[in-house]
Amino acid sequence: MIDQIRQLTEKYHNWMSESTTLRTIENGVEITTPFLDRHNDMMQVFAELSGDEIILTDDGYTIEDLEFCGLTVESKRCRNLMQLNLNGFGVKREGNDLVTRATAKDFALKLHNLLQAMIAVDDLHYIAPISKDKHRFDAGIGTWLDASNIRFDTKRFSGKSGYYVDYKYVIPPSGNAPHRVLIGINNPGRVAVEQVAWRWWDIRDSRPSGARLYPILNDAQRESIETEMDALRNLAMNPVLWSSRHEALPELAA
Repeated sequence: MIDQIRQLTEKYHNWMSESTTLRTIENGVEITTPFLDRHNDMMQVFAELSGDEIILTDDGYTIEDLEFCGLTVESKRCRNLMQLNLNGFGVKREGNDLVTRATAKDFALKLHNLLQAMIAVDDLHYIAPISKDKHRFDAGIGTWLDASNIRFDTKRFSGKSGYYVDYKYVIPPSGNAPHRVLIGINNPGRVAVEQVAWRWWDIRDSRPSGARLYPILNDAQRESIETEMDALRNLAMNPVLWSSRHEALPELAA
C-alpha cells in the first residue's frame, strides 16, 4: 500500500512541476502556480533577487482584491486577523504586498508558506460587509447622470463563463452614439482594472454591437492613477476620472 501511495505522490509532485510556469519580467520572475484563489484564478508569486536573498511577493494582489470586494482592510478586526494569519506562515505585510525572503536552501518552504498565507488572507473576504463607500460612489454616478438629464437603464448580460454581469448605468443608443455602459471603480488599482476588463470580455458576445465601456475612476484619495487610466485605454475602454467627469458629458449625452 505504501509503495502505491508513494508512486501516486510522485505523480502529484510531477503534476505540480508541470503545472507551474515561469515568465521573465522586468525585475525578476513571475511564477504562476496551479493553486486557485476564490475567483478560480491561478495564484501568482513574483521573485526578485536581492544579494543572497530571493524576495517573494504577491505584488499586492491579495489585499487589493479584498479592498475591491468591499473589505476595509485597515479595520482593527481585519488587521488583527490578517496579522494572525501572516505570523503563522512567517510572511510580512509591506504596504499592500505580502512578502517573504528566501535563500536557495529554504526557497521551496518559503514559496509554499507565501502561497498558504495568500490563501488565508484571501479567505478574509467572508468578513467583508457591503462597502458603504463603494455604494455611495455608485449612487453618486446615478445622481450625476440624473442631474445631467441623461437617461439610463440597468442591464444584465450573460457571460461565456456562465456568470451574469449586471451594469447599473447603461445609456441607450441614439442616432449619434451606440450603447454606453458606465461602471464605477471606487478603489482604482491593478485588481480592479483586471476584473472590469475580464467581465467586459466575458460578455462580448451578449453585449450590444459597438457598445462602449466608460469606467468611472474615483480619484478623490489618489494623487495619480494614470497607470490605471492607460491600462484601460489600452484595452479599448474610455476611462473617466470622477473629478473630470464633466468632460465626458458630450459623449454620454449624444
